[in-house]
Amino acid sequence: MRSAFTAATTRLELTPLDQTPKVWGHSGRTLSGPVTTHSGRAWLRLLEAPAGKEGGKLWTGTQQATTLLPTQIPRPRLLRTTHWTHDAHVYRAELTTYEPTPVCSPTPDLTEPITLPDAWWTQLRQATDALSTTPAPHDRQPVISQEYIHRTIPRYLGDIGIDTAVQRWSLAHGDLHWANLTSPKLTILDWEGFGPAPHGFDAAHLHAYTLPNPELAARVHHNFADILTTPQGRLARLTVAAILLQAADRDPTHARLAPHIRKHVHQLLASAI
Repeated sequence: MRSAFTAATTRLELTPLDQTPKVWGHSGRTLSGPVTTHSGRAWLRLLEAPAGKEGGKLWTGTQQATTLLPTQIPRPRLLRTTHWTHDAHVYRAELTTYEPTPVCSPTPDLTEPITLPDAWWTQLRQATDALSTTPAPHDRQPVISQEYIHRTIPRYLGDIGIDTAVQRWSLAHGDLHWANLTSPKLTILDWEGFGPAPHGFDAAHLHAYTLPNPELAARVHHNFADILTTPQGRLARLTVAAILLQAADRDPTHARLAPHIRKHVHQLLASAI
């Protein structure tokens, strides 16, 4: 991957910033970092897949988001792409604009308090509304499937006696958390996984990752209350809870989050009685 990243900079006529650490994606499937172009700094993301297994939602997500999503959603712009095959692996390199504003948190959950201006919250709500009202392309895979929801909620939340059939699907970022949001200027990062999801999924996802900070979690809930308090929003919150509890078996971030998620599920179910 490191050699392929260097190859990508050559193909796109870029200069890597070797003194800046690169960022590995989940399971080492991507490698990203800042580079310099003829006109300034940019961001390069490299994807890898075995030959014949390239493609799919994550492979095409950034490109589809660029052409499909409303321009008022604050996000990096895709500048150029290139792809090639080497040693039975296919590589795809995506060059996007560089976002100098720091992310809200180095991890998906909030480990430190953060203060955000009212305008930031307003813009976040406007962006998620614009996204959820954008028609989903017919060939875009969902963030999660109905079958997955039917299977995962009982497995990780138990027999909670609710109908797990999603009545409303809408377009979602799919991974809205604090490491994908910048402040004080709002930019929403990492669009490769966007797709149809239960309505309210993004709001529920961000709220779940904010639970360790009750004051800020209350602000997230307030900002999306008209979505989160509906039957669809409640199902989205339970769905996200099951997803994150499943992830708690695999990594320390979600293991740290798990007690807060379980408490939240208990309160959510108790309030419906």
